[in-house]
Amino acid sequence: MSILSTVDAARARLITSGIQPDEAGLDAEVLARHLLGWDRATYFTARHQEPDNRFATTYGALVERRASREPLAHLTGCREFWGLDFLVTPDVLIPRPETEHLVETVLRFRPDRAAPELIVDVGTGSGCVAIALAVELPAARIVATDVSEAALEVAETNARRLKVAERITWRRGHLLAGLSEAADLIVSNPPYCATTAFSALEPEVRDHEPRLALDGGADGTAPLQALVAEAGAHLVDGGRLVVEFGYDQEADFRRVVAAHGLADTEIVCDLQGHPRVGTAVQRGGD
Repeated sequence: MSILSTVDAARARLITSGIQPDEAGLDAEVLARHLLGWDRATYFTARHQEPDNRFATTYGALVERRASREPLAHLTGCREFWGLDFLVTPDVLIPRPETEHLVETVLRFRPDRAAPELIVDVGTGSGCVAIALAVELPAARIVATDVSEAALEVAETNARRLKVAERITWRRGHLLAGLSEAADLIVSNPPYCATTAFSALEPEVRDHEPRLALDGGADGTAPLQALVAEAGAHLVDGGRLVVEFGYDQEADFRRVVAAHGLADTEIVCDLQGHPRVGTAVQRGGD
């Protein structure tokens, strides 16, 4: 039985577990390449080889874990974000492609990428946003906060691996607590799933990712509202807030930023056309 046949059988097994066929095929291939240490080109060249017994046993165990709906990123230990390879564990939210819109939005307002500035990433998790910005904005200083010590440990490890650790300060705390210096930019992907909707999430998310990074309270906007309420006092005049929110929370974002005196509101849609990122500016200081 070739590696390809083994992967095809794994795909069929994952489909029976409720995973969509396209995702099942990709997951089966990724797990095989992960074990073999192959890139995709090598896989397509060598997939007709017969696997050894060790591969078959280990691969079968991984496939069963995926069939139980354990996230693929927890099985491989990594996830790509912004072209960078991030270590992930069950202590952090797995980086999502839609969160790249946060990075894109920040960079759109930063034509001079060599300008020195202070950026605060609130709820950093794996560190993916803070680290991507550190890579793209080499003169920026970044403070990354999280309430989870375990998440900060993962983020610090990623920063060291990606060689930007010297420009990021890690701080454990809620939102902007303890931040004494006014920031040029505050960026965040806060929890925004409504508590009432939590049970309906995919099992990969509901059962395996940290609820602390997902549950946004009764209507999903409690962390957003709390962050906006604090942001103005922690931004320089002309400083910008950039926040990811749920697809149906644009009106909530507009309302709360207006209530707290932030101006120049803009909304960025994701690739499906859903409002996904909001940005607003502090004008005139406190």
